[in-house]
Amino acid sequence: MGTEKTHRRLLGDLEGLAHEAGAIELAREAGIVAERLREGRFYVACVGQFKRGKSTLINALVQDNVLPVGVVPVTSVITVVRWGERLAARVRFGQRSWDDCDPRTLETYVSEEHNPSNEKGVSGVEVFVPSSLLATGMCLVDTPGIASVSAANTAATGGFVPHIDAALVVLGADPPISGAELALVEAIAGTVQDVVFVLNKADRLPEGERAEAVRFTARVLGERLGRPVGPILQVSAAERLGGEGPARDWDALVLRLESLVRDSGADLVRAAEDREARALVDRLLVELDQQRSVLTRPLDESETSIELLRRAIANAERALEELGPRMTAVQDRLMQEFTAARDAFLSGAIARARRDLGNRLADVVPAEGSLRIRAPEAAADLARQTLDGWRHVHGPHVDRLYRDAMQRFVSLFGELYDSFAAMPGLTGLVRPQLEAALTHRSGLYYTEMLTVAPVSAPLRFLDVFRRPEACHRAVERDAIAYLERLLEVNTARITNDLQARVRQSRRDLEADVRRRLGDAITSAERALAQARQTQEAGALAVQDRLQAIAALRARVDALGQRRR
Repeated sequence: MGTEKTHRRLLGDLEGLAHEAGAIELAREAGIVAERLREGRFYVACVGQFKRGKSTLINALVQDNVLPVGVVPVTSVITVVRWGERLAARVRFGQRSWDDCDPRTLETYVSEEHNPSNEKGVSGVEVFVPSSLLATGMCLVDTPGIASVSAANTAATGGFVPHIDAALVVLGADPPISGAELALVEAIAGTVQDVVFVLNKADRLPEGERAEAVRFTARVLGERLGRPVGPILQVSAAERLGGEGPARDWDALVLRLESLVRDSGADLVRAAEDREARALVDRLLVELDQQRSVLTRPLDESETSIELLRRAIANAERALEELGPRMTAVQDRLMQEFTAARDAFLSGAIARARRDLGNRLADVVPAEGSLRIRAPEAAADLARQTLDGWRHVHGPHVDRLYRDAMQRFVSLFGELYDSFAAMPGLTGLVRPQLEAALTHRSGLYYTEMLTVAPVSAPLRFLDVFRRPEACHRAVERDAIAYLERLLEVNTARITNDLQARVRQSRRDLEADVRRRLGDAITSAERALAQARQTQEAGALAVQDRLQAIAALRARVDALGQRRR
């Protein structure tokens, strides 16, 4: 059976078991994920601070004013914009079924003015648009702006982060990026690979100020994430929607999203199903353990236990923060060992590469001017051979360093889990496993930096007036400098690649722990409400429910093993 069919059946089984357990919300989530799988949909969330123009950007991308916009913060509810044969919309309240609604009345449900802090209890809004950009599975998700006057809006966006498959981070120039946005981007980058950065409202700033804002934002993001963030695309969604003004980077943005659908869409869907299925299994097991625990003790004791659980989770969060420096120390030791091995290899390899380059150029008797072109090509070829030699000899060593770092992280989290043993309600948390932590493969690629290769027209012009020997020396000198620059840049890429893998895996482990802590208190409160009803029905009802919980837990655990 194919992977997609396997996940589809597993999610269907999970939905049924969640219903049997009385975990209606979990059952609903399993059904939603299964539907996403059937339809091949993935979520590209549009995120950022309030008033960055996220809703306007989505409107411009689908070429229709489908989302409400305004002067004050507008969006208060997560809104999914997906493909449809005609413009339509639907809304869900709580756990009820979807209700169709007029797309022109969306602000009634999603705007801060008409639904402040989502006081109406809207749990989902979907808008269907006949946009070619969305025709092959991509859904654009409008999220409430963070750091707005409503804390509920920020919480709603934060709660949606685990469901994001790719992100469109919308930034501005005043300020270029806030602390809240940095934290959100870091959280998103810890769960997804594809993050596109957009500076919106580019029409409101002079070019010089806009360029300064882009440079500042790129630097801050790179420092926070520990890696280059790629181009920050400058656009004006309002101008594009109105069909006026310069395009700037608009075409590049559309092409980036189209390539995301073409090159990564299927992988994003599969990753989403695996991630969601794993989370649902874990949450359902916690739910059942909580139900069993609450049923076996007096209700007032359970109420006290929940209050203790809240305190325990707060302590666990603090312990997790305190664990940070120890994990950073692990990363530092790893990079010291790696850097020493890399430097030892390159100290001899660079000298050999320089000699080889000199020998290659000495044998070349090219036509006039062509030596200047062939020399950088030879330098790039030798740089690649040197780097490939490094990866061939030391690649297994790099993989071992990565695995050792992950083993140490897992051990540190294991110590943290051991400390939970004395905390009521947290004893059932599953310890992290090494294989689950080894989730990030190398994303290394080389660059030949051809834009800085020494083949400029002025240099070639000077070569004409040099004697052959002087010309040859000048070409060789420039080619050697180019070779050394290639090795410098690409060895830095090797270093950054390992750092990124370790950092990303660490973030995944931390995010998993925090998710489990949150699930623990949610399940405990729900279990207490269910226990009240069961205990009111009498001792026999309690015994029957305990037997049913034991049987359900065995079946859910079996599903988790099948997923692995």
